[in-house]
Amino acid sequence: MRTRHMDNITIRPMLASDYDTVLALNEYSVSVLSPLDKMDLTQLVAQSSVHVVVEIEGKVVAFLLAIGPGSQYASINYQWFDKHYDRFLYVDRIVVHHANRAQRLGHRLYEYVTQWAIEQHYPMLCAEIDVQPPNLPSLQFHQKWGFASVSELVHHPQKIVSLQIKNL
Repeated sequence: MRTRHMDNITIRPMLASDYDTVLALNEYSVSVLSPLDKMDLTQLVAQSSVHVVVEIEGKVVAFLLAIGPGSQYASINYQWFDKHYDRFLYVDRIVVHHANRAQRLGHRLYEYVTQWAIEQHYPMLCAEIDVQPPNLPSLQFHQKWGFASVSELVHHPQKIVSLQIKNL
């Protein structure tokens, strides 16, 4: 992973010194993400092919974690993709601080991870998005990026996710 500078925005590899901020960002969005503690985050970063943060003026305001095939990641959503596809990059989570959402940081993170995936010869990106209860901003965002649903997983009647891919 390399560092990319754009305007006053830097996308760079996540460091252990970023973990407290990343955990706070994750906690703010925990209604649509699974919770993380420092041990979980440390393990997730170790399993990730891509683990980057966005800095604006030295402050971490967003992050992205993505995992390639063959990982021991315990997520049943990830495991579904690992069972059905040989080569993919699974975007586990992308979080942007609410005060920075108008800056298209999610778009910039997806540009970064897409370019990385292409350079590494991954044929697709994968993600899961809540459809029950619906995470409309994420569904709309991924639709704009060209993701399409290939299946759904029912975790329980109140929790259903759409499993989506984008061919590269």
